[in-house]
Amino acid sequence: MSEQRPHVTDCERGQTLPDFAVGIAVFLLATTFVVVFVPQLILPFEDQERPAVAERTASDLSKDLLAEQDTPSMLNENRTLAFFEEELETERLGVGSTYAVNVTLRNASSNAPWSAVLCDDGDSIDDCDGATGSALAAGPSVPEGDRSVSTARVGVFTDGTDAVLEVRVW
Repeated sequence: MSEQRPHVTDCERGQTLPDFAVGIAVFLLATTFVVVFVPQLILPFEDQERPAVAERTASDLSKDLLAEQDTPSMLNENRTLAFFEEELETERLGVGSTYAVNVTLRNASSNAPWSAVLCDDGDSIDDCDGATGSALAAGPSVPEGDRSVSTARVGVFTDGTDAVLEVRVW
């Protein structure tokens, strides 16, 4: 007895070479996406790029750590002066020890390309002209000519002066 095979039409065919090629291409694209993007999503905080660290630090200082309780961007002079009197620790700012951070409080009304640094005038923040206290800058000096330094500036207010809080990270 001979068996007859049913007639196969085009719509009942099996997998062909183009089907296989499309499947492999989709698989390779998905694998490439996972390999490229997933490690960036799970990086620890201290491996973030410098601009993000500078922006976050400037924001934290101007809105929380140095600001009046209910008035962001209005600096509490006692907290601000105490912050600049202590040695700057990057861990205190929530920044990893692999970064160097410099925080400076500058006069916002100065027209100079590099505005003047404000000073501790006893118990207040004022221009350095005739001030007996120290300049309000914390952290190591910024290396000259280093292009890896990221800067974030935030406008803030004190009782008598408009100022710019400048955070530099390298």
